[in-house]
Amino acid sequence: MQGRLARSRTDSGEAGGAGGLGAWLSIIAVVHKRLMSLGRLAICAATCVAATLSLLSASAAAPGFGAVTLAPAGAPAPVIISLKDWVAMPITGKVDGKGQTDGMLARVNSLREEPGGRRYFINDLNGPLYILDKSSKTFTTYLDFNGRDRRPGLFHKLAYDTGYAGGLVAVQFDPDYSHNGRFYTVHVEDPALPGSNAPDNTNAPGLNLQGYTTTRPISTPGDTLREGVLIEWTDTNTTNATFEGTAREVMRISLNTRIHPLGDLVFNPRARRGDADWRVVYIGCGDGGSGESRLSTRTNPQRLDTLVGKVLRVIPDLSEHTSTSTVGENGRYRVPNDNPYVSTRGARGEIWAYGLRNPHRLHWAIDPATRANDRLIADSVGLHTWEAVYIIHKGANYGYSQREGNETLQPDNKTTALPSLDRIPVLTGETTTDGTVAPTYPVIQYGHVAGGGDAIGSGVLYRGSLVPALRGKYIFTDLTTGHVWFADYREMLAADDGNPRTLAPIHEVKLQWTDPNGGDNAALFDTMKPITKMAYFARGGRLPDLPGRGTVSGLGRADVHVAVDGAGELYLFSKTDGMIRAVVGGAVLPETR
Repeated sequence: MQGRLARSRTDSGEAGGAGGLGAWLSIIAVVHKRLMSLGRLAICAATCVAATLSLLSASAAAPGFGAVTLAPAGAPAPVIISLKDWVAMPITGKVDGKGQTDGMLARVNSLREEPGGRRYFINDLNGPLYILDKSSKTFTTYLDFNGRDRRPGLFHKLAYDTGYAGGLVAVQFDPDYSHNGRFYTVHVEDPALPGSNAPDNTNAPGLNLQGYTTTRPISTPGDTLREGVLIEWTDTNTTNATFEGTAREVMRISLNTRIHPLGDLVFNPRARRGDADWRVVYIGCGDGGSGESRLSTRTNPQRLDTLVGKVLRVIPDLSEHTSTSTVGENGRYRVPNDNPYVSTRGARGEIWAYGLRNPHRLHWAIDPATRANDRLIADSVGLHTWEAVYIIHKGANYGYSQREGNETLQPDNKTTALPSLDRIPVLTGETTTDGTVAPTYPVIQYGHVAGGGDAIGSGVLYRGSLVPALRGKYIFTDLTTGHVWFADYREMLAADDGNPRTLAPIHEVKLQWTDPNGGDNAALFDTMKPITKMAYFARGGRLPDLPGRGTVSGLGRADVHVAVDGAGELYLFSKTDGMIRAVVGGAVLPETR
């Protein structure tokens, strides 16, 4: 494998070299190997590593530096990414919170660059939707969803206070936003709370609610505790940071419990006006906790007559694709005629794929060289055994709650080997079947074991320029442990072969970071957890460890996700310390022979 140090975001020079580089490469390789065997970094060793990386960075700016073979063919060398604290989120949690989530300083859940590149929209699960100005790095509360318990926000029934999944879950721009000012949000409500489920614009005078009506929840079998709500917003003036416009409820789905709600939203970025996918939204809907139940609701992720445990595909704008779709049952969206189950008796036409536990992150992987390699990818949180990345196909069944990862999930929620005849009944109701289907299995999975993690975070196919070693790689995180891994996208495509044992290998990313409160020396870390812990305390966190816990992570969660900007460059954001960090460079670290 060939590798070189990437340019930083502020370095416009081409790669170059300097005398004596080979000796320094040998030194850093020995130091790194020893540090990894120790499992942690001593300060003096960290300084040595940082100094060497600085030398490499300087060498990269000098002329004449050629590519160096850094690892045997076929074996990726370790990759280091350099992180820089980019912005601190406003604190919306409690510095002394005692629950799983209330002690998280800012529950940032996504970072979306506004079309045009001037600003970011950032949502906090606790309620605020911020606009962040890229040049000044100042936050403006654009919309506040939290009107609970006499708070000044929009929704009196916002369910944000317990569990890891709730509140303002997602925000996504309409592909035609630059012309129509539209974007979409998902939030979670508790219907048992007092008050109306319509928005309250008392403190949002720019929101015109004339004609706004809520929708009847799309039913889910079994008792329900929550509702996931999809809303379309139209801002008539996108040049300022104040919402001025209208809102329209598109869809409301009943959820069995407070976990695994309606989640991420994505549009196909390759689609253009006239294409079948133009302005068609894909929605990850968790199973609402039904699939691990010992009750009859356990089959909900498999049932084609309900929307939970699925990836949905709908057209939010009733004026789009009118000749190739039908209006949904609530009259607020359209269902494309080419969805796989529109003609299946008893099935919901909105379903694109099913049999998923919690596909809480969706990502369109776009191969700039080969359109045929474009894929929709879902990161789905597992139960007790496997975390998984799936390539989503039209009509596919991903097995849950009869499969977890590439194993059989038993009624006691333990896994075992797959049966010799690997088929699952197609359920169009509680007991009604329509033949059988072979499950589709993950292309990446990792276990709830030491060195693994508890819950997969988000992932992106890297297409930026700052870390050339990661181009064409799928970068993803584990929430609790703070691991950052990558897999080669070509190997992911190859693993999508119908064989449950074929998986793309994953490789750990090392993290270089300088604590802004602890001197100028950069240190190297295996995971984000110690980084978030230092920042948590520096920002005033008072718990003895990070908030939350996990089986693998133990006490304290890093709660780290990855995002990309319009140029394809990487950011890591974390809830426990409420920080967003930019990836400003990277290196392939040579190994000793």
